[in-house]
Amino acid sequence: MRYLTITAIICLALTTQSAWGLEGLPSLNGPLTLVVQYETQPPAESLAEMRRELNTLLQKSSIQVEWRLREEMKPGTQVSDLVLVKFRGSCRMQVEPALLDERGPLAFTHTTDGEVLPFSEVLCDKVRVAARSAMHGGQLAQGNRLMGRAMARVLAHEIYHIAGNTKGHTKEGVSRRALTGAQLIAEHMDFDQLGEHALHRKEAR
Repeated sequence: MRYLTITAIICLALTTQSAWGLEGLPSLNGPLTLVVQYETQPPAESLAEMRRELNTLLQKSSIQVEWRLREEMKPGTQVSDLVLVKFRGSCRMQVEPALLDERGPLAFTHTTDGEVLPFSEVLCDKVRVAARSAMHGGQLAQGNRLMGRAMARVLAHEIYHIAGNTKGHTKEGVSRRALTGAQLIAEHMDFDQLGEHALHRKEAR
């Protein structure tokens, strides 16, 4: 397992260059450290559901996630295999539908020279509009919880790209090219077999 200090995290955020020299995640045998930064703090119920759902999605690949807030990291802090995630926009569900163009990606992961970097950005406004479009009836009262579920699935999709060092997609599951609003908030969704294989790929390298 390799370690990074908070100085390396800052360099990654500013330059989007991998502190590992374009190797992607060096291994996924130990904890995966997610260093997250929010433009707007999500509600507690969204955060709880996001963590629960992400753990569920990654448990088959034996990936354990450690969550860290960017602002809590101190100079000299060491972390294990790291993914830096910025949540942009408002990660809070709104009762009324937002007038926002929902076309385009819900998140993206930076790349350079054909290599996938451990640096992702989740576009909460896009995720919120997509998730809200699929809600009806009693689901509206659970809006923030379902928003957390949607963010987890979008984040898991980006971890798939990073873990497998791939820009490709699968035909089914969380790692498919595009997730609909209904898929983002459905009671159950998982990686398909090819997606699971990509998550395991780094363990064999």
